[in-house]
Amino acid sequence: MKVFVAICVLIGLVSASADYVVKNRNDMLEYRDKCVKELAVPVDLVEKYQKWEYPNDEKTQCYIKCVFTKWGLFDVASGFNVENIHQQLVGNHADHNEAFHASLAACVDKNEQGSPECEWAYRGATCLLKENLAQIQKSLAPKA
Repeated sequence: MKVFVAICVLIGLVSASADYVVKNRNDMLEYRDKCVKELAVPVDLVEKYQKWEYPNDEKTQCYIKCVFTKWGLFDVASGFNVENIHQQLVGNHADHNEAFHASLAACVDKNEQGSPECEWAYRGATCLLKENLAQIQKSLAPKA
């Protein structure tokens, strides 16, 4: 019975990450635009975001939450989805057991401290950006 339960859990995990569709640069631009409009982000902040600069303020924190939510990488109920983040960065054949996966997981938490949602998303996202910016930029580079 324990083996059956373990197999069911494993199948659930595999199918959950299998449902994720890797996004492209056009998706990123669409999500950015939607979040800028939804949150009325001022032009000076948008210019910083376009340079991958994310100051620690409430508007930016909520912008990060908005973008990561639209990507399917974060939700307020369960936090960051490390499997989806990994797949987004390395493609559909991500080996979720490798060291890179562990480094992504090290950046996120389950918000044990009870921070506001935007702050929680910002905390994890800024770590992911700091540790993986080159990989993130590569995954979103225009395709020739």
